[in-house]
Amino acid sequence: MPAITRTDGERQPAHVVNPQRWNELDASGTPQPHPIDAALAALHHVAMHG
Repeated sequence: MPAITRTDGERQPAHVVNPQRWNELDASGTPQPHPIDAALAALHHVAMHG
């Protein structure tokens, strides 16, 4: 469960993500992008910056 605090201390989000990854692997074993990755990035941005 990642929990982080902004340097000014005003925001302290925490979130839990199932440890099972949802990304499919390509032929070389590299995880491919998934819409959940973008959603988590957007959540992090809103949580930290409003």
